[in-house]
Amino acid sequence: MNGLAVKNRNETNIPLTFGEKTELLKRYEVYCYQVAFYLLQQEAGARLAAEEALLALYKLDGFFALTEHERKEKVKAAAIRHALAVRSGRQPS
Repeated sequence: MNGLAVKNRNETNIPLTFGEKTELLKRYEVYCYQVAFYLLQQEAGARLAAEEALLALYKLDGFFALTEHERKEKVKAAAIRHALAVRSGRQPS
């Protein structure tokens, strides 16, 4: 997919499919990992934090209705929250 389907479906408020949601989240995969790695300075923890952050965002239907800028801010916040949780050994809230 080239991303147009996600944009067009999102503008008409039609619920996104699993594939469309994952396609949209893939756009933020590297950024999410980078934020987590910056905080943790270790690959395994950053990978775990990024995975958990993206999974949490997948479950938020409102995330997919946000603008590009708002989604990036949400990704950053989730990456930070999950990285700090990984560092402290607890589950993020």
